[in-house]
Amino acid sequence: MACRMFVAVSMCLVFVVLAFGETEDVLEKAEVLMADGKFYEALFALEPLLTTDEKSVDQEEALWLANALCRTWVHSNDFYERWEKTKQKKNKPEFMYSNGFMQWDKVITLNQWGARVIYEHFNARAEYAYGFLKRLVTLYPESSWRPAAEYYLIEDGYNERESVKKSLNAHYDYIKKYAKSGLTEVYMAYLYIAHVNDNLWQALKSLGESEHYIGFTSGNTQKDKADAERHQAEALKYYAKFIVSVSGNEYKGIFSHQYRETLERYENLKQDKEWNNWLIILD
Repeated sequence: MACRMFVAVSMCLVFVVLAFGETEDVLEKAEVLMADGKFYEALFALEPLLTTDEKSVDQEEALWLANALCRTWVHSNDFYERWEKTKQKKNKPEFMYSNGFMQWDKVITLNQWGARVIYEHFNARAEYAYGFLKRLVTLYPESSWRPAAEYYLIEDGYNERESVKKSLNAHYDYIKKYAKSGLTEVYMAYLYIAHVNDNLWQALKSLGESEHYIGFTSGNTQKDKADAERHQAEALKYYAKFIVSVSGNEYKGIFSHQYRETLERYENLKQDKEWNNWLIILD
């Protein structure tokens, strides 16, 4: 009897050790694959941690890593190259539509894991909508990754004044909450606010010139003109915040492209010059 109990306990310990080692191996394997540029393979290597109901430090890390890998792979040429091979090989009627990849078993599997890969109508492409981040903050509300995650979970506004206002307010709230954090996402929020206010300035001062802008008028010409001036001032303010924040060597490299563009746009906006970088004209 004692012998049988010892064997049973020993077997349980073996299973615990194997299970613990397995989760460690999953993360290690994914990171090795990622380091080798195999983002697709690394993402799917995380399956054991993404499909278990057991919460753990390893699962929390896996969700953060899955977010980075999914965003990288879904928006890469490799995604479409693999999809084209699958489409040609299986030759299914439902695969022939521009959103046919939504029927692809790889995309279906990722969405079952919580990825939220969607069809983006404007560019007719696949888009990763940060589902793994949503799952991360839901399962691990105190996660150290939450402050960064909250930025990506803000919903963008579309071609209606109230919708754009809602998105802008969410970005203002994010800055208010994390302004002192040093997160690069704060500087991204500065740039988003500047861009949208820049768009609103141009829309409100050009209401009679394009049907695209109809949804932004208040119906009062004088009010729209005053609002346009206010949005211009706000855009200049947040362009300046971005420029000052990333001008040091620590961040300038990360935002080098945006930094150069922002400097140019900042100077042009001060001279009332229009631009063609639209964020609010999306439909």
